[in-house]
Amino acid sequence: MALPGKSATYKGDVTDTDRWSQFQHRPDDIFICTPPKCGTTWTQALVAMIVFEKADHGEKPGVISPWIDAGLAPLDEYLQMVEAQTHRRFIKTHTPLDGIPHYDECEYLVVMRDPRDALFSMMNHRDNLTNEELATGLLSKNGNEINEWIDEHLDPENFDHQTIETHTLFLKSYWDYRDLPNVHLLHYYDMKQDLRGHIAKLADILGVSLCDQQLDEMTEAGTFENMQEKGDQYAPASGTGIWKQEKSFFATGENSQWQDNMTDEQLKRLEARVNEQLNEEQKAWLFRS
Repeated sequence: MALPGKSATYKGDVTDTDRWSQFQHRPDDIFICTPPKCGTTWTQALVAMIVFEKADHGEKPGVISPWIDAGLAPLDEYLQMVEAQTHRRFIKTHTPLDGIPHYDECEYLVVMRDPRDALFSMMNHRDNLTNEELATGLLSKNGNEINEWIDEHLDPENFDHQTIETHTLFLKSYWDYRDLPNVHLLHYYDMKQDLRGHIAKLADILGVSLCDQQLDEMTEAGTFENMQEKGDQYAPASGTGIWKQEKSFFATGENSQWQDNMTDEQLKRLEARVNEQLNEEQKAWLFRS
C-alpha cells in the first residue's frame, strides 16, 4: 500500500487546505485530526496536559494549538506562532488524511465520534456562534437540517457544510492506514467510558511517562464538566467574541441525544447512506453512543 500524502484539496467558508503548503513540520509534531464536534477541543486539552506533564499548566490549548488549514486568522500569524514555540507542538485539523501532509516521524491522533451525536452537538455549536452566516454555512436553520445532513453529499468546495459524509469519508481516509505506527484511531465513546485510561493511552502514544498522581490530577482536570466550567480557558478562540457564551461551547458532552430527536424513517435513511460508504467493521467501530 502506498503511504498517505496530500492528494486532495478542501475549501469552505473556513477551511482552505492549500494553507498547508507553507507549513514546516518538526519531527515530534502531533496532529489532532477529527471531524467537527468529535472531541477536538477535549483532545487538545488532554494533549496539552501530557506535553507539559502537569494538569495546571496555565496555557489555553485552543490558542497554542492552531487550526492551520482554517482561515480564522492570517496564515502568517499561525506559522509565526508555531515556529516560536519551544514546547512539543500539537496542531488541529478537521481535514481527511488525503488533504493534509503526512510525515512518518509525526504522530496522528484521529478522534471520531458517533456521527449522530456529533450532529446534535453541531446544532448547539451553530446556535452559539455570533456570526450567523458562518453558523448557517455549517447547518441550515430551516427545520430540515437533519434530513439535509442525511441526504446531502460532501462537497470539497463547500467542505465546512456538514453531512453524514463529513464523518464517513473522514474515517475511510484514515482507516486504511490505521496499522501505521504513527496513525492512532481513537473514539469519543472510549474517552467518556474511561478518561483515566484514555489519558494513559495518549501518554503512551506520545512517549510520555506519567506517575499515578499526574494521571489522577489530569483525569480530574480533564473532565468535561471542568472544561465547561473553565470555558474561557478551553474554548477555542476564547475572548474573540466568536461565541455567544464560551461556557456553552461544550454543551452537555453527552451521547445518545439523537435517540429522542431522530425518527425511525430518518434512521433508516441514515443507515442506507452509511451502508453506501462503510463496511460492517467500520460501522461497528464508528457508531458507538
